[in-house]
Amino acid sequence: MEKVALVTGSTSNMGKAIAEHLARQGFLVIVTSRHGEEAKAVAAALPHEGASFETDFADAQSIEWLFAFVREKFGRLDVLVNNVAYTKNESILECDLGTWEQTINTNLRSYFLCTKFAAEIMKMNGGGSVVNITVSAQSGSKDKFSYMVAKGGVNYLTQCAALDLAPFNIRVNAVGSGLVGTAVGYRDFSNRPYENPMLPAGHIGEPEDVAEAVAFLASERAKYIYGAMLAVDGGLNLVV
Repeated sequence: MEKVALVTGSTSNMGKAIAEHLARQGFLVIVTSRHGEEAKAVAAALPHEGASFETDFADAQSIEWLFAFVREKFGRLDVLVNNVAYTKNESILECDLGTWEQTINTNLRSYFLCTKFAAEIMKMNGGGSVVNITVSAQSGSKDKFSYMVAKGGVNYLTQCAALDLAPFNIRVNAVGSGLVGTAVGYRDFSNRPYENPMLPAGHIGEPEDVAEAVAFLASERAKYIYGAMLAVDGGLNLVV
């Protein structure tokens, strides 16, 4: 039976690269975005044509509809990649309730709900793999308050879910990205030059670098890895 993978926020940058990589490995990939037509176009252009679903990951009801679609259309889910992200750069003094809720709901609550709903499906089919996209940073960051708080939550969500779901043959791991591709919310490199002497690698990463790491953690090659965070950051954590 064909294996099914769901990638949240998968019409650009890392999410699109992950969807393409999994499709090349033979997965039927469900592409998701707030922009339904864009998700449909990306799904149709995958190396192994996938499916699509319009989803607002800041809205809990929209996530429920997504997983109802997965259950009814496919009856299985083998891989979930929580990738969707939203950020509005602000300090704690500048963070209003609206920004806090939008950021936490998109970057943390959606990861909780998607993991929970995915695990319910995976349990029925003997297991699966969840990979969360987080940041590689191990400390806070100035003027990225709500985003970094959410990503800190994702790190502990990964570890706790890994413990809870291991008995059901569901592995939960994370990939921590550094400066990879375009910044969240951007689609061109006008604000992020490729060359970066601050990084040991000398340059920022390609979306495919993260996609390779995700594909590894989602595969049977990583069958003995639980609750890990694989940093894909060009050595950023060595110098910060």
